[in-house]
Amino acid sequence: MDSILSHAEHPILPTTTLAEAGAIWLARLETAGMDSIDDDDLDPTELAERDAQRHHSRQTITSYQTALILFTRWVERSGRRLVRDLRLDDLLHYTHALRKRDYDLSLRRTAQSQTASPSVKRLAPRTIHSYTRPLLGFFTLLESFEAIPFRTETVRAELARALPRLPETVAPTPPDLRRLVNFYDRPPAEDDRTARLRLIRLRNAALLHLLFSSGGRISEILSLNVGHVYRDRQVQSRVPVWSKGRRAGVLFVRRHAERALGTYVRARESLASSMPLFESYDRRTAGARLSRSSGWRIVHYAAQAVATQIELEGKHDEASLLRTTSPHTFRHFVGFYLLNEGVELAEVSQILRHRSVEVTRNFYARYKDEQLQEVHDQFSSDPYEEE
Repeated sequence: MDSILSHAEHPILPTTTLAEAGAIWLARLETAGMDSIDDDDLDPTELAERDAQRHHSRQTITSYQTALILFTRWVERSGRRLVRDLRLDDLLHYTHALRKRDYDLSLRRTAQSQTASPSVKRLAPRTIHSYTRPLLGFFTLLESFEAIPFRTETVRAELARALPRLPETVAPTPPDLRRLVNFYDRPPAEDDRTARLRLIRLRNAALLHLLFSSGGRISEILSLNVGHVYRDRQVQSRVPVWSKGRRAGVLFVRRHAERALGTYVRARESLASSMPLFESYDRRTAGARLSRSSGWRIVHYAAQAVATQIELEGKHDEASLLRTTSPHTFRHFVGFYLLNEGVELAEVSQILRHRSVEVTRNFYARYKDEQLQEVHDQFSSDPYEEE
C-alpha cells in the first residue's frame, strides 16, 4: 500500500506517457481518503477499518480503470503516447466513435469502414456514459499539473451535448416477496442431513430475512462482518454499513431478521468479530466471504421454488414476476411497500441510503404518480354526485 501511496504522489509532466499518467490517476483514486501507515503494523480489524476510509469503492475504481484503458488505446492508435499529445477535442471524437461503434473495443477490427457494421451491436447509452464521464477526472488531474495546454471545463459542456440521452431510470414493480422470505426457515422434507447442510440453510434464511428487512444492497450485506451485527451476544437492530461512494449508513434489522440472524450466528462454531457474517461452506471455498454470484443463486433458487408452488395455485402472472427476482428486488420491494404505506419520499430515501431525494424520486416516480392518481380518484369531487 505504501508503494501505491508513493506512486500517487508522482508529478505528471507533458512528457509523461499516457500509461504512466493513467497509473498515477488510478493510484490517487485508490488511496483517496486513506492514511499513510505501514500495513505491516495493522491487525486485520485495523486493515478493514483503514480500507473503509477509501473515498471510492473498488467497483468504481475498476470501472474507471476500464474507461481509461479503452480511451488510451484509442489515442495510441493514432501514434500519440505522451500527455502533451492530447488534444482539446479528443473526448468529443472518442464519444462520437463510441456512439457510431466504429471503435472496436476488443481491438479486433472486422472492417475498415468508418460506419458501424450491421452485425456489430451498438453500445447502450449508459455504457457510453460509463466509458466517457470518468475521463473528465483524468483530464482535470492533467490540467492541475499544467501538463495539457487546454482547460477541461472548455470541453465539459460540449461533451454533455455529445453524449446520448439516458433513459429515465424507473424501478420495476416487484412481486410480493413475503412468501419468499420464509423459504429457508424450515428444514426440507428429508431434514438437514448433516451439520454443514443445516448451517447452509440457516445462512440462506438469514440472508433473505436481512435483505427483506433492510432493503440493503447485496454488496453492502455481504461485506458485513460478525462484529457489525452480533455484539454482546445479541443481534443489533441497527447495523452500520458503507454505501456507494463509501458513504456511511445504517441497515435496520427487524425482529424476524434478528431471529434468523441470531439462530445462524449462534449455530457457527467460531464467532470472531472480524469473520465474514455470510461465509461460504463449500468444500473448496470454506471460510471465504460469500460472493455476490453465490448470493444471487441463493435468492434465485428460492424464487424458482416458490414460483412453482404459486403456479400450482393458478397464479401464473405472479409466478412469472417472481421468477425475475434478484437480491436487488428486495430493495425495490422495500421502497414500494413503504411508499404504499404512506411513508414520505424523503424518509424512504434515507432508509434506502440514496444520494438524494431526487434519486428516490426518479426511481419511484411512476409508482408515486399511480398512488397520486388513486388518491385523486378517491377524494376528488364528482359533478354527478347529487343526481
